[in-house]
Amino acid sequence: MPYNICIRLLIIVITTSVFFSCASTSQPDPDGGTTDPDGGSTNPMDTIAFPFPDTTAFAKINKTDSILGNSLRFGDVDIFQEAALESKTGIYNKAKDYTGKAVDLNFSFLAPAADTLKKRPFVLFVHEGAFVYGTLDNEMGKAKSFAQKGYATASINYRLGFNGGSQTNVCGGNKQELIRTIYRAVQDTYAALFYFTSNAETLGIDVSQIFLAGSSAGNITISSLAYTKEADFEVLDPGIVKLLGSLDPHQTAKRFKLRALLTSLGYGLLKGSSFSVSTAKPTIFFQRTGDNVLPYESGSLFFCSSYPVISGAKTTTDQLVTFKMPFELNYEPEIGHLLSYPESYISQHYALFVKRFWKKDNRQIISERYAVISDKKIN
Repeated sequence: MPYNICIRLLIIVITTSVFFSCASTSQPDPDGGTTDPDGGSTNPMDTIAFPFPDTTAFAKINKTDSILGNSLRFGDVDIFQEAALESKTGIYNKAKDYTGKAVDLNFSFLAPAADTLKKRPFVLFVHEGAFVYGTLDNEMGKAKSFAQKGYATASINYRLGFNGGSQTNVCGGNKQELIRTIYRAVQDTYAALFYFTSNAETLGIDVSQIFLAGSSAGNITISSLAYTKEADFEVLDPGIVKLLGSLDPHQTAKRFKLRALLTSLGYGLLKGSSFSVSTAKPTIFFQRTGDNVLPYESGSLFFCSSYPVISGAKTTTDQLVTFKMPFELNYEPEIGHLLSYPESYISQHYALFVKRFWKKDNRQIISERYAVISDKKIN
């Protein structure tokens, strides 16, 4: 952030309201803290973020939520210029693809550089491509938008391909092969989360504030990570765990707190997943009612009769209504898989959805194209 920002901004933190001096001994901070000359942080969020939320009282998470919700960061305004971001690339894991070939799984990380906030909420993006094509580059536009809003972000490559399936004939495989490629994609996403949580201190990630974002096949991956357990996959494909190994070998799920799912280009929740009122996560959706790749309601994945059944955005939000869980459903009443919404619009609504969640402004919102047709406050 430019040094003169504290001349222009009055920082409001929920616990107190103060004016922050622009003295030469401190750096301005959009979150209401300062950094002392020796590099120490007085940022209120940094004093609350913690490494392993499963061992920490949820009251601390709630307090963090309130501070995040009232911060000048993380909203629909890009407070960091692109030049103020730092990027890192690397390999988060090595694994064998469906042919048995060992492949490197790489990532691209993006976050504000020289940040006064040492622990930032983290968004992991998983790309589209019907599990046969696509790269992490497809999600870097949204990742950059979130980094400019103050988040730490990353996009990953994961293992692609399955016997019989191709970009020109995605229906060429069978149910078993497709279940296995979804399983591998979830394994890889867990491996990526293990890498980022293991390096949270270096990368400036608050592991109590993890968000998963996916497009098309990426949505199936992140919803499966959130709701489809090893036992569920065993029902779908008996022996899959013995064949492919543990779904989450490092028990990564215990190392972070998954707060919400951010989805576009349809949605897909495998039938038989452990999706319930106790497991459901706040979710934002973007899908066409006439989606011809992922059903808007329920149907076979990719509309291939031999593939597993999934629930789309409409069927899933109907369940979230009964669960009294916050969601935002944005739909276009048109045929086709690709959306007309600009990427910037999707990113902005993702960010505003998270802000409402942190502020406990719990709503179930339905929009047709750009017009809100239903907005219900829930307790």
